[in-house]
Amino acid sequence: MNLISALNMINHGIRVSKKMKLPPLAMVILDHRSKVKAAICDDGVGTLRYDIALGKASAALGLGFGTREFHTLVKNGVLPEMFANCINGAAQGHFIPLPGGVLIMNAQQELVGAIGISGANSDQDETVALHMIESENLRAVL
Repeated sequence: MNLISALNMINHGIRVSKKMKLPPLAMVILDHRSKVKAAICDDGVGTLRYDIALGKASAALGLGFGTREFHTLVKNGVLPEMFANCINGAAQGHFIPLPGGVLIMNAQQELVGAIGISGANSDQDETVALHMIESENLRAVL
C-alpha cells in the first residue's frame, strides 16, 4: 500500500461518511510496520477520536486480526476482559479492542496495514473502513 492508495482510501472514507450522514470521524491508516501512512480528523470531531482510531488500527495490527473478532471473543467469554487491559498496558495505551479496526491485505494475501476509525458507533466506523479498503481493491480482515 503506497501513500496515494492510502490518501485515496481517506478521500473515499470521507465521501462514504457524508453519504451515510455520520458524525465527524477520525480515520487513521497504518502501514504494515504500524506507522501512520495517512490520517484525518473531520471538522468538529471529538478531541480523543484520533487516539481512539489509532488505538483500533494498532490493536488490529498487534493482534493479527480485526478488532471485531477480539471484541467478540471477550464478549463471548472466550477471552477474559482483563486480557484487553493487559494488552493495552503492553501497547502503551494504543489498544482499543472495539469494532472499527480492520486489517488490510493485498491481492497476494500479504498484510499491508490497518485502518482505525472513530466518531460514529463501532459498527458504522467499521462499515466506513470496509468501503475504504474495497475502494482500492484490497481485502479487509475483520
